[in-house]
Amino acid sequence: MFMFSHDDEGRVTRHLLVAFDDTELSERTLEFACSTFPEDRITVMFVIDSHTDDTAATGWGNTTDEYERWVESRREFGDELLAHAREIAAEYDATVETIIAIGRVHRALIDFYEDADVDLVVMGYHPRSRLSAYLAGEFSERLVRTSDVPVALVK
Repeated sequence: MFMFSHDDEGRVTRHLLVAFDDTELSERTLEFACSTFPEDRITVMFVIDSHTDDTAATGWGNTTDEYERWVESRREFGDELLAHAREIAAEYDATVETIIAIGRVHRALIDFYEDADVDLVVMGYHPRSRLSAYLAGEFSERLVRTSDVPVALVK
């Protein structure tokens, strides 16, 4: 069930949260959101998740700042990625807000939408292997099961 607010002129307004990473699927997901809801508020989130990021170390070594250096490098990557997201949105005459979160992807999305009055979460779904199918399915299913707002999965 969608529940939307209305602006001062009586138009329906929505707030969408789009999960974004460095995949083509993520770009298609953002394109879907921007082409379908160009007048609405769209927040694009990149999550730094050491559990799923291929650049994360399996152990952080003996130095106390190794993890912090990694997070800073991922923030820089995220800034570049979100600049690309703004370029995609501009192609659809949409404007996006961007945010970088740190933590588990599903938890970051849930924490944000619980605090930000989000009407719809939009994320990509396209498993590439049995393991990724299991992990993506588990992640998507977990988000759909625990979400208080609708979740749109884009293939």
